[in-house]
Amino acid sequence: MLWIWLSRHWSRWRSALVLIQPETVLRWHREGYRLYWRRRSGGIGGRPRIPRSHINLIRRISSDHPEWGEDRIALELRTKLGVEHAPSTIRRYMVTSKGDGAPVPTAWHTFLAGHARELWTMDLTTQPLWNYSVRYVLVLMELRSRRVVHVGVTASPTLAWVKQRIREATPFGSVPRFLVHDNDGIFGQFGRRRPGRTGRSYRSALDLWLGEALKIKGIPIPFGAPNAAAHIERFMGSLRRECLNHFIFLSEDHLRRTVLAYITYYNEGRPHQGIDGIPEFGPGSPRATPQERGDCLIKITARPVLGGLHHDYRLAA
Repeated sequence: MLWIWLSRHWSRWRSALVLIQPETVLRWHREGYRLYWRRRSGGIGGRPRIPRSHINLIRRISSDHPEWGEDRIALELRTKLGVEHAPSTIRRYMVTSKGDGAPVPTAWHTFLAGHARELWTMDLTTQPLWNYSVRYVLVLMELRSRRVVHVGVTASPTLAWVKQRIREATPFGSVPRFLVHDNDGIFGQFGRRRPGRTGRSYRSALDLWLGEALKIKGIPIPFGAPNAAAHIERFMGSLRRECLNHFIFLSEDHLRRTVLAYITYYNEGRPHQGIDGIPEFGPGSPRATPQERGDCLIKITARPVLGGLHHDYRLAA
């Protein structure tokens, strides 16, 4: 207001500005003018925002399906959920991905979730004995139920040893469709893809044997991407934290018995948060409803596992 009054009564008011440029004062005046009339007119200009829940839904759908356009999302919302918005509104809140319109490749987590019923995963870990010699533990897991289907322990893993473990895990032709594994050197890496008798190309001797002999499609994860096999990596972490880190193993047989005891507990008595159930009984497996007397359970028994390191809580017979 001071500068407005000066500008009306003093023609040289611009020369008095030292710390602030005249253009700054004029911009302040224009902004004040807009704010004044916005307040007088009541409300905020522009198109009203849609509900936050609708925005989150649009972002979720466009994130789950980057290949969908605004017309497809608008149709999905209108016909199935009763939420109607113009395609231009949908486009405003979509999560867009960079690209040139080419088909969006399937993400690893989408592939694993879609093939969980017919997919196994495999990994190796190491464990030192009391004399610092190293033993290798091989684990094969069914992805859908998180059930460990086979485990092997050896001092010198070879490709032939891995093949034998897979044979033992797939008796009578009960084989999965896919087997996800890392790029360990013992799998016989070719360096570049090599064609097999069926015309398919393979990255390792293990994948070649799986495809030609057992009709299993071996899927090596991308190099340097352990998250592509996150389920088996998570199990290996649980095996180490809940079992291996608590023992000093005196022999290979001692290690094998301990790992098998933990696997039995893991498959049959350990609830898994990833499937909301117990691996042996599959995802969403029902849990017994205990009989109650007031706030107290009648009888519960705790079966010790690994010498009391863990307990398997069950209803007493």
